[in-house]
Amino acid sequence: MRCDEVLLRLWEYLDEELAREEAEAVAAHLGHCGRCHPAYCWDRAFLDLLARQRGNCSAPPALVMSIRVRLRLS
Repeated sequence: MRCDEVLLRLWEYLDEELAREEAEAVAAHLGHCGRCHPAYCWDRAFLDLLARQRGNCSAPPALVMSIRVRLRLS
C-alpha cells in the first residue's frame, strides 16, 4: 500500500471502519513507514484527547435536541 492510500484511509482505519484485509495492509504500512507513522500518531493522540475531554464538557441541551431532531429527519 502506498503512502497516499494510507493517508487517505487513516481516519477510517482509526475508526475501525476498514475491511479486515485493508486494515491489515494499513497497519503493516504504518509499521515501517517513517512518513505515515507520525501522521498516525498525531491523529491517534487527537482522538485520545477528544475521548478524555468527552466526560469533562457537555453540549448545551438546545444543541443536543437540535442535533437529535435533524438526525431523525435524515
